[in-house]
Amino acid sequence: MRDYVLFDLAEDWHYHRYGVDFSEDFWTDPIRRTESYRELDYLRAKRFPGTEIGSLEPQPHPVASGQYGHRFVPAMFGCKISYLPNQAPSAEPLRWSFDQMAALDMPDLRTNEVVRRALDDAKRMKEKYGFVESWINTGSPLNAAISIFAEDFIACCAIEPEIAQHVLMVMAKTMIRLRYEFEDYLNPPSRTEITHYAIGNCPAIMFSPEMYREVILPTDLWVRMQVKDFNIHHCGIFDRYAELYTALNPQSLDVGGGSDYRHLRRYFPDAICSYIVNPEFFEGKSREEIDKVIYGIVTEGGPPEKISHLHTYGAGRNATDENIMDLYTSIERQGLNTPKSV
Repeated sequence: MRDYVLFDLAEDWHYHRYGVDFSEDFWTDPIRRTESYRELDYLRAKRFPGTEIGSLEPQPHPVASGQYGHRFVPAMFGCKISYLPNQAPSAEPLRWSFDQMAALDMPDLRTNEVVRRALDDAKRMKEKYGFVESWINTGSPLNAAISIFAEDFIACCAIEPEIAQHVLMVMAKTMIRLRYEFEDYLNPPSRTEITHYAIGNCPAIMFSPEMYREVILPTDLWVRMQVKDFNIHHCGIFDRYAELYTALNPQSLDVGGGSDYRHLRRYFPDAICSYIVNPEFFEGKSREEIDKVIYGIVTEGGPPEKISHLHTYGAGRNATDENIMDLYTSIERQGLNTPKSV
């Protein structure tokens, strides 16, 4: 049951525990990047023996798009990617006028420098490992638009909603095209349909439900129509968006900590859910405090067979080894039912 709780230990955690420097050199060489992740996987397993945190026999996961972390799409559209010693890559936003946004078009995947570099990386990885993973964290149309245009896009949604919707559709069509063509470039032939697709609507909580419904939802609905099974990652408080998301008919949800899980289940009784345990709920907390949070999530967010897992998201330097182990063992200690125990 312990591997029911999964851990995302952030760059900041590795920087402060092992001195790993996540500056540009870490990311740009695809072989070095892949082997560095294997080493970190091993170090985590040594640090937390008897757990599924890491692996003593780590396998390579060569990811063609990995040079940009989760900012592949902003890089495609011309954002400069910044690298810091203790952080994942970030995108420096473009400062465009509304008129410039109105003229935005999809990049040509055949000539785009970022895509070509990823393909070059993929070639090296295939030569080394015999395979390469084509996965790209595209986020969502909204996530990409805010990464690329920052607060200017938020203002555009309020002042020029039609232009904002144009930007969102450009993002959406680019993402779907990437899913088909990038896969086909790397591992031909690609599938004729997208069987599973996820959007990361992290910035949705920056918008009122009313603005989300009128400006953003139409594009998300278009994406939904292109795929078979659909997942929504919403790492903020979910409550105000639950009813809105029913229009997207997601088969699975990934929901931020502190949400009203009973409220969620009123709208999505059959969705398979994963739940995020926010850093503030376990970093520096006692075992009793952690157990209380986990008890509430599992009992209120059930039934057990409808919960895939719990996970952390970006645990940083303040997450002690004791915090991590207390969180890892909480469900088993409390005898809570999970899909692995029912």
